Amino acid sequence: MQRIKERRLNHPRHIKTLMQEQINALRHDLELDPIQRARAIAYLASVALTAMREGELEDRLTALEERYNATERGARR
Repeated sequence: MQRIKERRLNHPRHIKTLMQEQINALRHDLELDPIQRARAIAYLASVALTAMREGELEDRLTALEERYNATERGARR
């Protein structure tokens, strides 16, 4: 039995990584019914896409906050 790697799931990138691992595991598990496997992969891909979007939004918001804070510090001088 393969040891399952423990994962932190605090950020969208962690979810994205987990979904990638699980999708790859499903793709290689040829014992599963092909239709069930396809449905599971499609669902996990949907979750991964959502995590990617959330991660992109988080990155953009962080960049905006940093620019705003830098502007505020500059205006105080």
